[in-house]
Amino acid sequence: MRPPAPRRPPARRPPGLLVGLLLLLPLLRCAAVPRTAAPRILTLPLGWKRFQFNTTEKHIAVYHEEGSSSVFVGAENKLYYYNFEDSTTFMERFDVDISRSMCENPEEAVNYLTYIGTYQGRVLICGTNACRPTCWNMVDGQKEPGIDAQSVAPFGLDKNSLVLIDGNVIYSTIRKNQYNGRIPRFRRIRGAPELYTSDTVMNNPQFVKIAPIKQEEAYNDKIYFFFREDNPDWPNNPLAPRKISRVAQVCKGDKGGNGSFSAAKWTTLLKSTFVCVDSATNRNFDWLQDVFIVESDQWFQTKIYGLFLNEWGYSAVCVYSVSDISERFRTSTLRNYSGKPPAVKPGQCLQGMEKTPPETFKVIDSYPEVAAQMNGKILFYSKHHYQQLGVHQVHAADNENYDVLYLATDKGSIHKVVILPSGPMNILEIQPFQSQAVIHAMILDKSRNELIMASANEVVQLPMATCGAYKNNCGSCVLSRDPYCGWINKQCASINENKNGTLLQSLRHDVPRNICSNANSEGDISSLYSTAEVPLLSRYFLNCSQESHYANYTWIHNGRPVAHCNAGHRHCLHFIYGMTSELYGNYSCVSKEDWFSQTVLTTCLDNPSQPRMDARSAAGLGSIPSLSFWLELLTMIAVVFILQ
Repeated sequence: MRPPAPRRPPARRPPGLLVGLLLLLPLLRCAAVPRTAAPRILTLPLGWKRFQFNTTEKHIAVYHEEGSSSVFVGAENKLYYYNFEDSTTFMERFDVDISRSMCENPEEAVNYLTYIGTYQGRVLICGTNACRPTCWNMVDGQKEPGIDAQSVAPFGLDKNSLVLIDGNVIYSTIRKNQYNGRIPRFRRIRGAPELYTSDTVMNNPQFVKIAPIKQEEAYNDKIYFFFREDNPDWPNNPLAPRKISRVAQVCKGDKGGNGSFSAAKWTTLLKSTFVCVDSATNRNFDWLQDVFIVESDQWFQTKIYGLFLNEWGYSAVCVYSVSDISERFRTSTLRNYSGKPPAVKPGQCLQGMEKTPPETFKVIDSYPEVAAQMNGKILFYSKHHYQQLGVHQVHAADNENYDVLYLATDKGSIHKVVILPSGPMNILEIQPFQSQAVIHAMILDKSRNELIMASANEVVQLPMATCGAYKNNCGSCVLSRDPYCGWINKQCASINENKNGTLLQSLRHDVPRNICSNANSEGDISSLYSTAEVPLLSRYFLNCSQESHYANYTWIHNGRPVAHCNAGHRHCLHFIYGMTSELYGNYSCVSKEDWFSQTVLTTCLDNPSQPRMDARSAAGLGSIPSLSFWLELLTMIAVVFILQ
């Protein structure tokens, strides 16, 4: 399966040191790509909203209630609040009393706010509080004492700490005590009798996700938790992966066992290997990175999307059916168990006040793994290293539903991948932050069709319908294959804002050639025009950003092609190593994708010692200062870095 390439370059691509220098050189030389090209990179896109912190935070925890316009951000010793609609903001301090610190290391005597959520109708905030975990409630913008924080907040920053609030019940992977209980466990800690996993059922787990899973009957509802653990087969089989990915289930109504040994333990736990394999290439992706669940009104249609990595850092996304997973847990035999099946099947949810019999618990405590693996359907794999996953189902103009995947890369960008009938297509790459930064949180608000992303410096809100990225012409709009966008009233617009209109949209790889044949569909197809004065014998280069990574780009000089760039690159460059009189004139960058061709930009190179060639160049950048050799050399070095 060919990894999809991003269709578009970043909507906002912050320059690195050398690239930033290149952007400054035109201002020094007055003879390079003019200022008219800069706003497309530097201007905040329409519909984006931004909240910046007053410092770079070491740690953040983000909470956003579905359908609201606000966010809470927990950081070190403080809580931020911001409303994107009216710009209301406040910051509440959560400082620690150093004299009461329980930390052995004085540097850890701070309050990292690690969890923010809604519990019993209030905003619950929990933090490390100098190794004395504490919870507070936020009421009318003021903090008040909250619930007991044991197992709700860790004693210090811990990547293996997850909390799930499901109604009045709280589940956690956080240890209860600071200096004992080192073995990670999955617990039910509040809202129902406390239960925890036996030390034998997981082998050094690293937890990824906890999620409630509804079933047809309420008594059969489950909690799934996803984790990685040490592979018990690895020492005996050097070719086996050292870590193995798992999905485990427990019944929500689990009441523990009858005996003293099992009274406070999960008695319905089963686990299975979570498998993501590309059968076409036999590539295995063993390292579970993230999980996203798309719920359905029909429980058996709920889907689980898993993001995996392999040993080379490649990523893959596999999708699983809850009905398939539930069926395999229900019917599979236990791995390595050859004894007599107990009367109550391991993993079976019981109704009423009935508890799991001791003989069933004894079997499941020693043999928690089912023999059947959970095999997913691979959607695609990519050379990119993805770290977070979000999935949104879009009802497009053709009345069909399409899955759109939002994938956060390790470089701080978002790839927007749509699953088309003929396969996946990476249609957009988004740079959300003002400078390149790690994405610490990514939240999808399905009711508002918005994305919220947070770095250590800022939180950004943007619409899922990024139709402005495809320019205001029909061909570019429909060739984007973006299910959020269509062509209507001479603009590329969101389908959510034009539900009563007829939009032109094609979600096929082979978009019909005549889809934009209607004269009324023509919009603004003008390209950027600029002038530049280039002295004789000087060096110069022309740069055209390749906005579609599925299009070919060509530089044309006075009607003749002079440089050609294949699809898949970020820039199409044309070098002039020594300016001569015949090289002056118009240079146009033309993109061609399938049947659609457009001029992206045109630059007129002019001789400063001669009269201006075109009236439009009267808005030129002014006189040209003398150029030193080192400046020319530095320009060429920077260009080489761009091409790498």
